[in-house]
Amino acid sequence: MNPIYQTQDLFNISKLLTISFFIVGLAFPAFAAEEEHQEGEHEEEEHSEFAEISAAMAVEQGIRSATASGGELELTLQLFGRTMPDPQLVSHVTARYPGTIRDIVPALGDSVEAGEIIATIETNNSLQTYQIKAPISGMVVNKHANPGEQAMEQTLMTIANYERLWVDFTVFPGDTQHVQAGMTVHVAMDHLSADGRISYLNPSQSNSPTLIARVPLDNPRGLWSPGLLVEGQVVIEQASVDLLVDNNAIQLFEGSQVIFVQEGDHYFPRPLNLGRSDGRFTEVLDGLSAGENYVVENSYLIKADLEKEGVEHGH
Repeated sequence: MNPIYQTQDLFNISKLLTISFFIVGLAFPAFAAEEEHQEGEHEEEEHSEFAEISAAMAVEQGIRSATASGGELELTLQLFGRTMPDPQLVSHVTARYPGTIRDIVPALGDSVEAGEIIATIETNNSLQTYQIKAPISGMVVNKHANPGEQAMEQTLMTIANYERLWVDFTVFPGDTQHVQAGMTVHVAMDHLSADGRISYLNPSQSNSPTLIARVPLDNPRGLWSPGLLVEGQVVIEQASVDLLVDNNAIQLFEGSQVIFVQEGDHYFPRPLNLGRSDGRFTEVLDGLSAGENYVVENSYLIKADLEKEGVEHGH
């Protein structure tokens, strides 16, 4: 090949490569800018749905936020049971010697103190009188005798002290491996609640495979009475988690479980990936960072506001 033509060909190839690189160099910034623009649009889409509420309005509406952080979860098992008198605080009063009841002081429902005279009996043999004193402090819950009647071996009255009760919870076979003596139990019925501990576990009395978990219940104000059907939450595990949220904050919004993250006067719905829950708090696996503020009270008002705006925009 002629060297002149060879040189000319190399020059043309070099020129073409230079032009190509120049074109690519021009196109690349435009492509990068387009990518950044799309990412910006995506971020804008993620933050386009929010509610704007002033600080004064938030206070007026009772919208309160808290800072996300880690904490303890109390994993519980639900049991059902019934309150019962403590047998050690129930006394069935009888006469020591047979005779005629000359006097019996307390009426049904009256309170008595330990050592207080509650009856006077005249013996049948010697016609001498003796007194019966209250063995415990408490209330007369049953009375079976009146003056002039014969006191034999029958119970004259029953005195019960309800300052301490028992709660017998039924534990089904599938749950027995989780329940042990010493575990804390949150006892509740309607507006009443109290905490206690399982003192011991007993087999059921009716040839049943269930166990009875007995929980002593302090009742100094007499708010609880025997025979109440109650619910118990047995704390079977306490777990430390890196991040949790108040269950009051969680709302179902557009098919996802969300909380509302506060950024100044703006409240954004944030979908979460949730883990374990103890009924009061729930573990957050993804979707929230420690230190972010989220609404813990009246978050449903923000949800309702966003849903209302969505309906209006839809029309």
